[in-house]
Amino acid sequence: MDGTQGESMNLQQLRFICEVARRDLKVSRVAELLHISQPSVSTQIRLLEEELGLTIFTRQRNRLTAITPVGGEIIERAQRALMEIDEIRQLASAHSADDSGTLTIAASHAQARFRLPAALRQFADRYPRVHITIRPESGRQITDTLRAGQADIGILSSAKDLHGDLFGIPFQTYRRLLLVATGHPLLKVERPGFDDIARYPIVLYEPSQTGTVVLNTLERLGKQAPSVLKATNADVVKAYVEQGLGVCVLPELVFDPERDRGLRAINVDHLFSTSTTFIVLNRKHHLRAYAYAFIEILAPQVTRQSVERLHGQHQKPD
Repeated sequence: MDGTQGESMNLQQLRFICEVARRDLKVSRVAELLHISQPSVSTQIRLLEEELGLTIFTRQRNRLTAITPVGGEIIERAQRALMEIDEIRQLASAHSADDSGTLTIAASHAQARFRLPAALRQFADRYPRVHITIRPESGRQITDTLRAGQADIGILSSAKDLHGDLFGIPFQTYRRLLLVATGHPLLKVERPGFDDIARYPIVLYEPSQTGTVVLNTLERLGKQAPSVLKATNADVVKAYVEQGLGVCVLPELVFDPERDRGLRAINVDHLFSTSTTFIVLNRKHHLRAYAYAFIEILAPQVTRQSVERLHGQHQKPD
């Protein structure tokens, strides 16, 4: 047989087309996520299309512009195939007696930056042979990642997108704080209201539940700030506020008075209700013993037995 013939589709190619579809056809984003060069991703997709004798993606000037109808069917089947293969691996791993393997956690930047480090340090001390991957993603991306079997655990600040095979376990409530620069006029207001906040430019942490709450509340009350600056990183938001570019409302976990000395926090419990953080799991995903151990480190009140009980309650009858 000719050396250029007989090439068959492989799991990497299937994973590439699924990731490209999930990432809005941005090949560069997929390459960055998977730590591979962009030309390699594009080449593997073309090789798969040539083998199948059809087009999965339409192109314009070497850019992917859309998924073809048959391409959509192929991607859907590829997603199912990859999930089944991942389940086989997870099932085998779940019955392995050793304490080595991988643990992938999908969480927002704020959770990954401010909540997870202490738990990860403790976990790494107990399970030094487990390779940990953190995927900083937005809420919808986290649920998509869990459904695709590409993460073991998700950390979410909302349960609204949890349905089907996903279920959430509430483990911590948090308040929101109004952060301003040192010396800001709002520090002299005893109980600032939305009228007071709307007098100043607002720096939004987006995409996040807090950012959505702030915008929706101002819109509902007919308030409009002089300007809105958006950033997708809580540290960047705080840096902008410290420089006097505006004020912000952030979850309390991102603020540390010792570290954030150029900022001041104002209690706004009278304006915003508390919210809940959830550990999110996929009932089809088999967790290793060390994954349960990480959950207990992160949330001591959430035991393996309680997780397995909730897991069973969410299972559909055969």
